[in-house]
Amino acid sequence: MDIELWMMAAALPAAMLATWGLCRWFYLRRIRDADRRLSQLDGTYQATLKLQMQARKQVEELQRIVAEYRRRLTTAELARRSPLAPKMAPREPFPEPVLEPTPEDELVRKPPITWADTQPL
Repeated sequence: MDIELWMMAAALPAAMLATWGLCRWFYLRRIRDADRRLSQLDGTYQATLKLQMQARKQVEELQRIVAEYRRRLTTAELARRSPLAPKMAPREPFPEPVLEPTPEDELVRKPPITWADTQPL
């Protein structure tokens, strides 16, 4: 096999050009894929930050509400225990009226729920 010098001189740049084109195509494809994944991760990260800020605002609002309720409860408790608060005489409870059962009540009343030994296991 005789390879002339001019054939080798023409084949070497052609092989280099083909290798460069193939490598460029392969690595640009990988870079685009990595860029797409990075964009997805960035979007997810931004959404997570937004949700985190909303959660913090909600927690702060709930903490404010709890502090307000605690303050109100404390002032009400102090007012109740205060010696300056007027002492009210204990009231007698109202007597409850005694109602006679009617026949309709007997029909409406359900039997008590009891354990049945015949239930399947």
